[in-house]
Amino acid sequence: MKSEKIYIKVLQNIGFRLFAVLSLLLLFGAQRLPALSVKAEELRDVTESFSISSFAFGNFAKFFDYFAIPLSYTALIMIVFAAVILMLGAISLGLSLFTYRKVQVVNFFVSLVGTLCSIAFSVLLTVSIYEWRNDIDIEGILTFDPNYFLIWLPAALFAIATLFIYTYAKLPGYRIADGKFLRAMGCALNPQNFPRTFKKDDHTEAIFRASVPLKMKKYATISEPDSLKKARKSASKSRRKAEKTKTADPAEASSKKLSNLEIAINKREHAERVANRMVDSENNALRKKKNFKKSSASKKSNSNASAVRLSEAEKRARALEIAKLKAKHAEEIALRNKEI
Repeated sequence: MKSEKIYIKVLQNIGFRLFAVLSLLLLFGAQRLPALSVKAEELRDVTESFSISSFAFGNFAKFFDYFAIPLSYTALIMIVFAAVILMLGAISLGLSLFTYRKVQVVNFFVSLVGTLCSIAFSVLLTVSIYEWRNDIDIEGILTFDPNYFLIWLPAALFAIATLFIYTYAKLPGYRIADGKFLRAMGCALNPQNFPRTFKKDDHTEAIFRASVPLKMKKYATISEPDSLKKARKSASKSRRKAEKTKTADPAEASSKKLSNLEIAINKREHAERVANRMVDSENNALRKKKNFKKSSASKKSNSNASAVRLSEAEKRARALEIAKLKAKHAEEIALRNKEI
């Protein structure tokens, strides 16, 4: 029996907005990861790790002030960019919680600016590391150990969030249960549909649903509830009982309703069928013997004919005896049932 699948509404209602929210949450986690570690060469065990949030809250500037090293112009710009990135990320996350299309259009531009600021911050930090290493005032005092993956990770996450925010603004009614995930994203990101974003009535989703047939998908739980298991067991038991009644012997199934005379007639017919089978088997054996005797020499032809005649007479006698036995058997059964 095939197991019925259970619909999970939470999974069916997942849309592009959830991917955007998850990307923004990961962005805030990545902004606090140490992307740059600075070590003082003259002092032992004096190292400090910095992230985007460390730049935004001024920890990087305090570390340079401790060693009386003036910050460059690019470092000051990076501090401003880091603060803007944190602010735009918080605004974008707050706007992503709303389902209005106009709000998501505004959220797209907010996240786009945040993505550009993140890219600019990553570029400035990568360039500044090489400048600080070759700076005469810093050389011999501080050493820089960057993690370029963590430097560019916030920019990538902000770009992914912007992508999903835009697709949600174009297709707000789309759900994962509809299927065609990649084709839906391709339709939303098509440059031809970009001017419709600024109109009051954007028909991108209607055009997509008209051109691409969407099918509802089913999601099965890992473990079924107890109520469904009990219902399934009771259904299987009832099916087994029905199958047993169908496959039972018709004579046994109808024995409760048939009379004694009808039972005797059925048994008589059954005895006749058995006797006929026996006669047929004997006839087949006699035919085989006949064919074998025909292939023998011509001297034994007369004996073969007499044997066949005898076999026919024996067959008739045996058939008569079997018929008599049938009649006696049926009469005995009928009398026995009447006495009972």
